Amino acid sequence: MCSEHFFFDFSILFLLKVKMPFANIRISKGSRVLHGWYIHPIPFEMTIKDFFVKLTTGEISPECSFAMTSSEVIEHVELSKTLVSVITRVSINCGIIELTTRVGINIHYRLKADVNTIPPEQDSFTILMQNAHRSQLYLPTFSQLRKVNRKQILRGDLVDWIHNHGGGWSTQSYANMQGKQFVTCLTETIWYIDMHGHKKFEERSCHIPEPLLEFFDRANPESYKESRKPVNTNELNLYGQSLAPYATS
Repeated sequence: MCSEHFFFDFSILFLLKVKMPFANIRISKGSRVLHGWYIHPIPFEMTIKDFFVKLTTGEISPECSFAMTSSEVIEHVELSKTLVSVITRVSINCGIIELTTRVGINIHYRLKADVNTIPPEQDSFTILMQNAHRSQLYLPTFSQLRKVNRKQILRGDLVDWIHNHGGGWSTQSYANMQGKQFVTCLTETIWYIDMHGHKKFEERSCHIPEPLLEFFDRANPESYKESRKPVNTNELNLYGQSLAPYATS
């Protein structure tokens, strides 16, 4: 995900309005991370184990796909209030909503490592080159259109803004998957607020973070011969849910 928490304050404004419970999930196997920290909704009460199964089979967050074999075994599960606080081991048979409410929303699934896996030998030069490659950041790419509208210009400006502030994603494929989803969600959210008038939020003491103000006052619904409509809470919740997975990434 993005290397900086550029839009955390912006996303949290909407998270406060989202009523569905959620959990921040990480899955690792030995020293390998199979699924980095990513927020997923919890549609109903179920066990920690059942949530893992539904997550890895695509029943929860189907847009977030990752490779996982059916033979994987959970070694243990850790919960914490924050990513740097003390962890608590929990039984996989405990209810996930009750645990995330009482213990913390950060859930780390640790899978049993393969017993006969022998890491290949690497020389120091190879390790240095790999570390240098990991430090490179990538940006999502969108198809080029001959004629672009103002919303597409906004999307491109957001990508440029991330780049100019030293942000990006660890690989190009990750940028084109998670990065593209994030930029698209953020573009649609900003556009929705702008169409309805972002100053209405300020009037309700819900201020847009200053670094993002440059992306507003672009929608101009009057140019479409439309009037600014009142903000719909249900619609705003949907935009909040779309941004929720990226809030703590």
